Amino acid sequence: MKAIKKCAAVLMSAAVAVSAAAFAGCGNGISYAYPDRVSVYETTGTKSSLLSRKTSLTFSPYEEEDYTRQTIHISTDGLYQEYTGYGATMTHASAYLLMQADEETRMAVLNDLFSREGANFSVVRIPIGASDYIPGDEYFTCDDMPAGETDMSLEHFNLDNDADIIAVCKLILQINPEVKFMASPWSAPAWMKTNSALVGAGSLKEDMYEVYADYLVKFVSEYSKQGINISMLTILNEPSVGALSYPTMDMTGIEAAYVTQYVGQKLDEQGFDTDIVSWDFNYGSSSAGYADTYFEMLFEEYADTAGVYSDTVGFHGYDGDGYSNPTTMFGLKDGIQKISQDYGKASIITEITESSANNDFASNLTYASSNIVVNPCAAQTDLDGNVWNGCTGALYWNFVLDGDGQPTPASHGGNECYGVITLDAVTRQGQTVYKYSKSSAYYAMAQVSKFMYSVDGVPCRALAATTDYVDLNVMAYYRNDGAIIAVVCNTNETNNAPVDIVIGDQKISYNMMPQSIVTFVC
Repeated sequence: MKAIKKCAAVLMSAAVAVSAAAFAGCGNGISYAYPDRVSVYETTGTKSSLLSRKTSLTFSPYEEEDYTRQTIHISTDGLYQEYTGYGATMTHASAYLLMQADEETRMAVLNDLFSREGANFSVVRIPIGASDYIPGDEYFTCDDMPAGETDMSLEHFNLDNDADIIAVCKLILQINPEVKFMASPWSAPAWMKTNSALVGAGSLKEDMYEVYADYLVKFVSEYSKQGINISMLTILNEPSVGALSYPTMDMTGIEAAYVTQYVGQKLDEQGFDTDIVSWDFNYGSSSAGYADTYFEMLFEEYADTAGVYSDTVGFHGYDGDGYSNPTTMFGLKDGIQKISQDYGKASIITEITESSANNDFASNLTYASSNIVVNPCAAQTDLDGNVWNGCTGALYWNFVLDGDGQPTPASHGGNECYGVITLDAVTRQGQTVYKYSKSSAYYAMAQVSKFMYSVDGVPCRALAATTDYVDLNVMAYYRNDGAIIAVVCNTNETNNAPVDIVIGDQKISYNMMPQSIVTFVC
């Protein structure tokens, strides 16, 4: 292994500048034909509408701004980030609950999640080994060995604990063959780590970097044999989370760069087109420092392939708000802006959850819009009016949990996360039946994802949408069938929002309810 070098704090190489320019918005814009009717779908905080189809609208001439209304301008002059999509994690706990349910309920849930008639979610994150959400009490990886033993050739690698996940993923692909899969490890096997344990602080032993890379690539290969293509792979979930009561592992940006290079080369050799998603933790000042170290190491040590293996940076949402703030208190660009402008990389929100901290549907709906689903995934405008790429999509945490936020091991210490879907077994007249409900996160994402799909193999791309009204979250994207999709959230708790959405010299008008999200298929 090469000696680890001390890297400078800030990276701005010519190679990165070229990459950033390549990722900028397309200046050619689009040619747009106004439709005869605009379809409207609405979710309200009162639940009076839940992804409900409303009366269609028609365009009318736009002459000048009406200051009694709240105007949104959508530009057709440029296309920005391609969208990966929306979804959540199919943890072992989620897959277990689905497979415990009767077939009718299981398929109803999966259709509500992945079909065009449902939410049309298009990204599924899968743990490599155990996360903190498993149905039993014993944490595991895909290659566990007795204490003191190693398995350098990975002869004992297995997917024995993944039977439910694999079964559910195959059902998902039957419903939506375009679904993309992302895989994330919470820890390397204990025998690869300095503390020889899954739980608690510990990092990779220096002689295990390449073996760990083999382990990750083996997972991609074995899932491929099951007909499940892993198109995105993170090196490690939450690499600086510290010692917790479930599997974790520490990894610096420099260590991640070495592992990325090993993994990328091995994926190439085996013919896998898999994007390595770096970081996979909270945004902000800590992610900026990690990114500087990580990308500098790649460009310094591996100039010939730097940036090839990792096209995307993953962010979690557990460290306050403000993915899109132009600056932080340290004078640094926030996560997605820095990744887009300084490194020319895409970004995606890989984890956030609803929890018992707040059970209010309306406020969770508008929080999701402001911080996860709409604002971060819109094409962003900085303080100087320059447009740059936002996130390519967003994932919540567990797809499915029960009403108590279970199952998770008792040793976890009272985790109180909720699933995108709540699925409970109830006894009626001596019979066990299953019921399920959809969270505000489901509806917030579905207001975007239901209409976001490739046409003739061309993915949706962001358009710039702007407004001066602080109560409105807005995003717009272009679909290759010629449609412009506008998603607007009124975050105000008490006041309606009379909005005019302007495209070119035409507008549509709608009166939005307080704490509501409305999608316009134009």
